[in-house]
Amino acid sequence: MFLSYYILFLIRIIFCFAQFLDDPQQPIEQYKPANATFYTLCRNSDLYDILETINNYNNRFNSEYRYDWVFLNDQQFTDEFKKLVKVSVAGHAYFGQIPSQHWSLPNSVDHDTMKENMQKMINDPDGAPPYADSMSYRHMCRFESGFFFKHELLQKYDYFWRVEPGVKLRCDVNYDLFKYMIDNKYDHGFTISMLEYSKTIPSLFETFRKSLVSLGLSKLLSDSRNYSGFVIDPKNGQYNHCHFWTNFEIGNLNVFRSKEYNQIFNELDKSNGFYYERWGDAPVRSLILSMILVKGKIKRFDEIGYTHPPYTQCPQEEGFRVSNRCSCNPDTDFTSKWFSCSGHFDGLEQQH
Repeated sequence: MFLSYYILFLIRIIFCFAQFLDDPQQPIEQYKPANATFYTLCRNSDLYDILETINNYNNRFNSEYRYDWVFLNDQQFTDEFKKLVKVSVAGHAYFGQIPSQHWSLPNSVDHDTMKENMQKMINDPDGAPPYADSMSYRHMCRFESGFFFKHELLQKYDYFWRVEPGVKLRCDVNYDLFKYMIDNKYDHGFTISMLEYSKTIPSLFETFRKSLVSLGLSKLLSDSRNYSGFVIDPKNGQYNHCHFWTNFEIGNLNVFRSKEYNQIFNELDKSNGFYYERWGDAPVRSLILSMILVKGKIKRFDEIGYTHPPYTQCPQEEGFRVSNRCSCNPDTDFTSKWFSCSGHFDGLEQQH
């Protein structure tokens, strides 16, 4: 008797499961991601580096959440690039080309002045800074500072997570960073911050100051409510060269689309400092964001293990590294280096 009831019970389970599979209207609970995407600027030659990074990010985070991924290039992506990347990403992959007006010399640039200044940088007796003679790097920095968020492929998203070829997450990320940003009302997130090469931005801060004055925004330079204290030395009112390292960042695209951000960028861009000097996108964006965002809107993700050669952020607490399968050596953590600004940021946040 018991056996017959048991068999009948199994038959009912199988019948119900079969109905579930056959009914296309049967609701299936799925994870609902935030309105966000990964974003990568790269070239066709970066294919195998970005494939390694995609697989790493899938393993550490995105296989669970399946966020989209937008890839931009100043040239057309090859069919091989698109084919191999599409089968690697956990979400949907989108490929776009940057408009030529966003990746070319402005008409106002004096070519002779640019070449002369570039040569001086190359011949610096203390050694040329990285990318001293690179035109493509200058185009990239200008694009990432003032145009990436205008690309059509990013228009439908509210948040982005910037990823560069060759970077790695060194620990599992066991929660949705995008939803964490949204739930906690953060507009910008980073892992590493550091000092910029001063010889690449000799006129940046003075140009920035004049830009704020011309826009009627000079009060932001000493506003205790924003992050001006992160980038400005209170003792002399000068730029301390701290910046958020932008090869890892999670941000609210609507901040970059804002009137204030674009007004300030456009004023800076008029000086052609990206070409006459070698302004990086990290110090430019850090200066603007530090002025227009109030305290509590920027998050340092100190628990995320992350490597962009040659630097690594590695969590120090052993229990965390074990539970999150971290593969980094805590002795290599960048946070305590003399040219790290992370401690300075943390101190500022504690005052909030």
